[in-house]
Amino acid sequence: MKNAIRRSSRIIASPIAVPLLLALVALLAYGPFFTQLGFYWDELVILWIGTQLGPDGLAHYFATNRPFWGMIYQITVPLIGPFPWRWQLFAIFWRWLAAVLAWGILRQTWRRNSNLALWGGLFFLVYPGFIEQFISLMYSHFFIVLCAFLGSLYLNLLALRQPHRAPWLHAGALLLSFINLLTMEYFFFLEFIRPVLLWVALGDEIPEWRARFKRTLRVYWPYLFLIFGIGIWRAFFFQFQNTNYQYVLLDEIRSAPLAGSWHLLQSVVASLWVTLVTAWSRLFTQPFLWEGGKRLMVLFVGVVLLTAASLLWFLRQQRLESDPGPERSASKSAILVGLWAALVGGVPFYLVKLFPKLDYNGDRFSLPFMLGACLVLAGLIGLLPGRSLWKWLVLSLIVSLSAGYQVTVANTYRRDWAFQQAFFWQMTWRMPGLEPGTTLLVNDLPLTYFSDNTLTAPLNWIYAPGNRTQHMDYMLYFVSVRLGRGLPALQPGLLIAQDYLAASFTGNTSQAVAIQYDPPGCLRVLEPDIDPGNRLLPEEMRDAAGISQTAPIQDAGAVLLPSLYGGGPAHGWCYYFEKADLARQQADWQKVVKLGEQAFSTGDYPNDPLERFVFIEGYAHSGNWKRAAQLSKESYRISPEYLGAPLCALWQRIAENTPDTPDKQVTLKDVQGQFGCSS
Repeated sequence: MKNAIRRSSRIIASPIAVPLLLALVALLAYGPFFTQLGFYWDELVILWIGTQLGPDGLAHYFATNRPFWGMIYQITVPLIGPFPWRWQLFAIFWRWLAAVLAWGILRQTWRRNSNLALWGGLFFLVYPGFIEQFISLMYSHFFIVLCAFLGSLYLNLLALRQPHRAPWLHAGALLLSFINLLTMEYFFFLEFIRPVLLWVALGDEIPEWRARFKRTLRVYWPYLFLIFGIGIWRAFFFQFQNTNYQYVLLDEIRSAPLAGSWHLLQSVVASLWVTLVTAWSRLFTQPFLWEGGKRLMVLFVGVVLLTAASLLWFLRQQRLESDPGPERSASKSAILVGLWAALVGGVPFYLVKLFPKLDYNGDRFSLPFMLGACLVLAGLIGLLPGRSLWKWLVLSLIVSLSAGYQVTVANTYRRDWAFQQAFFWQMTWRMPGLEPGTTLLVNDLPLTYFSDNTLTAPLNWIYAPGNRTQHMDYMLYFVSVRLGRGLPALQPGLLIAQDYLAASFTGNTSQAVAIQYDPPGCLRVLEPDIDPGNRLLPEEMRDAAGISQTAPIQDAGAVLLPSLYGGGPAHGWCYYFEKADLARQQADWQKVVKLGEQAFSTGDYPNDPLERFVFIEGYAHSGNWKRAAQLSKESYRISPEYLGAPLCALWQRIAENTPDTPDKQVTLKDVQGQFGCSS
């Protein structure tokens, strides 16, 4: 026991103590669900392109946006592969490294205040204004670029302290700065915090301001030259600089200087308020906690308590104390530097009128504000009166709640991934094969971190794994989103053409399959002779059902889904329903009945009354009119107001496609009378 205590004491006193603490907090905040998370947003597109089209496809995909950033993907995607858990660990590593570098920067800038550096590093690690950490394939690459910027700052500051190594340190710092400036625009203007940090860092060594200014300028000029050089290239020589975003603000100020300037000021203040204040206040509301049930609550409490205990133990062992005078001075300067960092960090977004928001997709714009927001908070804690113990408690509360908050966010990603896995598994049960050129028309799925654009990539990956050309075989559209935008109208015979950057799709509305998926109900292929009158569907999906076709659906045997979708869920009600619906399409009524018996024997039941329709039709075609009528009445009782028309349409189809028998006539008269069908 004594040996263990001595070893822990040596570790606490060593230079790796803080990086180890940051690693522990990173794993607590971002690690609990890492094996249950998947791919989100444009990750599926990038992964599909990298897997199917290779490095050339990735180069083409990023060519009109961030070509040098795309070069990093050309290395990492083949190296890590389609394994979600690997990407989660990869992203955690870069988030941790960014926090370590932030801690190192603050430590070199305010050398007489170790508390400030530790607090800033911890806040940077768990900053709650950014909730897309779990989109790991994409944001690991954001943090690679951010680490290049932070690493450049760190080496630059280190060169001040180690003059004998300064040439090599400056060379490394310039190279990393070059990578940041050339690769993407997010952290471009953060470069303007470099002279401010140099000025503060030289304060102890050169108190006289003129001499300090000259020394700062002498160190900074190569970096300033680099900024302007790459800035000129971006503005005048990079032909795709404004492909995705236009400099709307500049045009607005030119056309109406006063109104444009006032709008800019309002936007800046709003952005600072969101990233510096509101982002931290959300810790005390925990919006995702109440949606996850008791297990998430227990996990949240466990992570919060373990994080707080670890921090308090670490702080007690290190006993980081600072002189009150220098500590207050350092805290005040940290607040000012933080405000400056937040102000200049947002310039790329002010120019195109995009501003950080505390929700999915909008929160990515908070990334350049993170360093400033964490510096301001660390400085404010340093200004708190009283002993260090109270400051430690405040620090532990904020960091532990932030770690717990990130766990609750991860749970929302876990649910979305589970939903997408179920969606594609049920799709392949129902549609083992699809004719190339098919467009899937889908309802608005209850997903947060996916779009129809992103789901198109795995659709092609599943059904056309051998297609490595720039012509895509399939397209998936959310009808409400794409109607009039890619999907001209819900009428047959219309051309569908979609550019997918690295590939393109050409199809026709006459070869479309409409799908409704609204869990806990099963995925269902809509039928043109039943679902246009189904008022349980949204209006646009009723219209889509009118042009839906089953001819493109082929029975090609079992589909081999990519390994990232796992081995598939257990065969319950939805499995038997999908297989029965496929058998109904093939008019294999005996198989429909057999699957129906298996489905009803599972003890499960349909969550959508229309899931009984396939079995109603199967029993009718097999001559079991009593069972067909019984299931029809069970469905009707669920919602007589809405289900009468679809049931009448179903029984009209049954009447037309089954031979006449006395039992049939009796049953038809019974059900048509009960459902109010016109004869």
